[in-house]
Amino acid sequence: MDKKKVIQYLLIANLAVILIMLIGKFEIVLSFIDVIFSIVVVPIVFGVFLFYILKPLNTLFRKKKMKKGKAAMLTMIIFFFIMTGVVKYFGDYFIQQFIILKDLFLRIAKERGIVEQINKMFNSDFNNVDYYGRFVGHLEKYIGLIIVSGRQIFNKGMQMFSDILLVILILFYLLKDGDKVEDLILKYTPNKYKNTMDKTLGQSNNVLSSYILGQATVAVSLAIMVYIGYRVIGMTSPIFLASITFILAFIPFIGFLISMIIPFALAISMGMPMVIKLSVLFLVAQTLKGRLVVPLIMGRAMKIHPITDIFLVVGAATLIGPIGAFVVVPIYALIKVFYRNFKPYILKAIPKKTS
Repeated sequence: MDKKKVIQYLLIANLAVILIMLIGKFEIVLSFIDVIFSIVVVPIVFGVFLFYILKPLNTLFRKKKMKKGKAAMLTMIIFFFIMTGVVKYFGDYFIQQFIILKDLFLRIAKERGIVEQINKMFNSDFNNVDYYGRFVGHLEKYIGLIIVSGRQIFNKGMQMFSDILLVILILFYLLKDGDKVEDLILKYTPNKYKNTMDKTLGQSNNVLSSYILGQATVAVSLAIMVYIGYRVIGMTSPIFLASITFILAFIPFIGFLISMIIPFALAISMGMPMVIKLSVLFLVAQTLKGRLVVPLIMGRAMKIHPITDIFLVVGAATLIGPIGAFVVVPIYALIKVFYRNFKPYILKAIPKKTS
């Protein structure tokens, strides 16, 4: 490649980095990006995720000669009916388990004298204090906090409602007209790229479907494994702890590690024998996950090296948060698909070095 072109590309890249850094200095721009991310990006991510989870059921109804709208509606009704039952059962169970875990921590704190030390500290602070003046001052402060918090809770509630509504709408129209998205993209693609774009879109659809369904299966498998392990070693609240593993296992690699924080905290409070048994359980589950579960379920569909996965997930989690850690791997895989198929056109566009 011509040296002048290399210098030109490096200069453009440096200017782009400087521009991003300057934009990051403006608070209004960051607030705007945060609003767009929470209102638009997050609902789209969850809508696409649920679409690929429910797509097999929707396809089954479509094969039964059911109309697209009715198939999509029936799929969503079945999904929400199941989710309502799951939330009803596990909601009550989680509240009970949370109370049990809270009582367990309080009992351990009392046994080790932590509660008495806190009470002594507060009692010493309240000696020789104007309790009436202190009470009035705290009352005014708390009334103000209640008003502000009430407004914030209302705003958060309205935002959550709008996000859920947007996810439902995105899910419905993807189930109903998801096959038209590819046609719409091909419609605005130049003729010389249509065949390549058609191939790329098909591969991208397979990548997303393989990743989401595979990751869901891995999460279920991990949750079942650790649940059985918790029952064997005698860990308290096994379903509750296994449910945490199921949720966090959707984040590749680091999700399972994060899900073990609460179990290890409980094991430490229960004594060293439980810590040892839980450590053995973690090593066994991690080994089965890496050697058996992930290779069998995910296969080579993503074609990404594990080290690359780790750097992608950790970097996205640091920069964006849990949503970034969840979406970075499929986004990277989609970029690879697009680059692999359009590589000949990219190479043609780059000027070759002339002797």
